[in-house]
Formats: sequence, C-alpha cells, structure tokens
Amino acid sequence: MKQLNILVVDDDAENAASIAELFSSDNHRVIVAYNGQQAIDAYAAHDFDVGFFDVMMPVKNGVESFLEIRKFNPSAKVYFMTGFSESDLIDAARAGGASGVFSKPTDPEKLLNIVEKETA
Repeated sequence: MKQLNILVVDDDAENAASIAELFSSDNHRVIVAYNGQQAIDAYAAHDFDVGFFDVMMPVKNGVESFLEIRKFNPSAKVYFMTGFSESDLIDAARAGGASGVFSKPTDPEKLLNIVEKETA
C-alpha cells in the first residue's frame, strides 16, 4: 500500500492526535494543524494527498481555509468532520469541491477506508 501524506486539522488536540495516530499506525505520514490558518500554511509548505478538516475552528474555520487552499492548490482533496449541523458551511465546502463530510465522532474504520481508496 502506498504511503500517503495526510494533514489532520482540528482545534480539539485530543481528537487531532487520535486521528493522526490512526493514520500513522497505518504507515502514513501525518502532519497536524490546530486551526484554519495553520492548515493553509501547511498546504503552502507541503504536498498532501488528502486532508481531514474540522469545520468549526478558531482563527479561520475549516471551510474558509479549504476554499483559500483551493485557490493555490485546486486539486487539494479534503474531507470535513463536524460535530455541528453547519449546513451553510457544509454547502459552501461541497460547492468548493470538498471530497466528503463526516459527523463527529468519526468512525475510524470509515477514515481508514477513505485513505485506502486514495492509495488505490
């Protein structure tokens, strides 16, 4: 299986760490960011195969940061995770080309299945 470069973005450090651990233990390279601005900076500095972004975060929310990233990286693949029903933001993410949206807490098996598809 191909090793992927994955960005996990979540202001909940515990959740970010558990998702990063899940992907790391599946032999992928993972970088963690804790707000939307850090996500933009990470995408500007690294090539990622896929990103998993929380929607509601301080500084810049996940959707705003994703839309900004798509301006300089139009092929960025990003999935969103949210514990809220932020339909306007989710609609904006989908319109901007989001790869998918999950509710939190996110099923680890579902995350691994997505990453597996990305390596195929």
